[in-house]
Amino acid sequence: MMFEAPFFAFLCATACNLVATPVVIRLLRHWAVLDIPNQRSSHEVPVPRGGGIVIVMTWCFGMVSTWALRFPFPALGILAPDGFVVSMTIAMVALAVLGFTDDRRDLPALLKLVIQILVAVQALYLSGLRMTHLGLPFVPPYDLQALGWLIGLIWLVGLTNIFNFMDGINGLAFTQLIFGGTTFSLLGVLAGDYDLAISGALIAGSAVGILRYNFPKALVFMGDVGSLPLGFLLAFMGLRVAFGADHGNFTFLQSILTLWPFLYDGGFTLLNRLYHGRNPFRAHRSHLYQRLLVAGYTHKQITLRYAGAMLACSLGALWLPQMGDIAVLVLLLAIITVSVLFTVKIVRRVAAAQTVADGTPL
Repeated sequence: MMFEAPFFAFLCATACNLVATPVVIRLLRHWAVLDIPNQRSSHEVPVPRGGGIVIVMTWCFGMVSTWALRFPFPALGILAPDGFVVSMTIAMVALAVLGFTDDRRDLPALLKLVIQILVAVQALYLSGLRMTHLGLPFVPPYDLQALGWLIGLIWLVGLTNIFNFMDGINGLAFTQLIFGGTTFSLLGVLAGDYDLAISGALIAGSAVGILRYNFPKALVFMGDVGSLPLGFLLAFMGLRVAFGADHGNFTFLQSILTLWPFLYDGGFTLLNRLYHGRNPFRAHRSHLYQRLLVAGYTHKQITLRYAGAMLACSLGALWLPQMGDIAVLVLLLAIITVSVLFTVKIVRRVAAAQTVADGTPL
């Protein structure tokens, strides 16, 4: 497919968010939707929370518009939108409403989890997307059948919450949107998947446009209104890369690599807290990026380090189909080794037993 369409979508999304974000910041201040700092916060003054709604609105408008423009006007009343556009628009709107409500008043964790599961079920059903196999190297093909539904559900809900938890310092979540969206867009271009290419370009461009208002100094936070739907979208695009129509040359490993920095940090933190008998849903500061903050690193230093890791992983994901089995094995071993060494260094420097000011365990 042509490269021009997603590139144009990227530029339009960037321009829209550069212009719209200051307006949203003023509205959030007027509505008193503010993140008030506490003992676990990484900021010291109240900051508007909910800027991610600009990205959600840009994506929804962009996807519906680009779909409609693909057909002549007489056909618009007959043809139904692509299942990806329908299911993801429903998911983005539902999770944005959930996130906005949670930004205004804290909702019970169980209620949020149930809604996320329902959203994931409709997305898998309406899109027709099926996780038929693991698609991992050195693992024989195996038809997952009904188990594919469960694994896909866990992937969507799990990554949605990981992305939400990782949105804790200036620029970090927006940077993952930039690299993740760009990578998925390029994979869509290579596969001839128009919707995937446009979708990735829209969120990457939107994140670039709003980044200047969040990094290095935060004038607005993404908020749950942005982190929940955008984390879900990244997860779903990861499934589409591996299991979309005519994506035979791509594997699920490419999606895992693209999102590895967030997946690894979130996965390690979850397992670590379960191992030490701590509630994984309780607010804490035990993510690896949070430990770096406790160790004295600035938001800028941490985000740039993670950005370097995201770039390396994204390049690996793009290059993976051209690699032989041995090269893939070497790449995976290198990534895992670096991740483990990074973890050991940080954990030794900021032990899990350390506490924050209110005595809450890390």
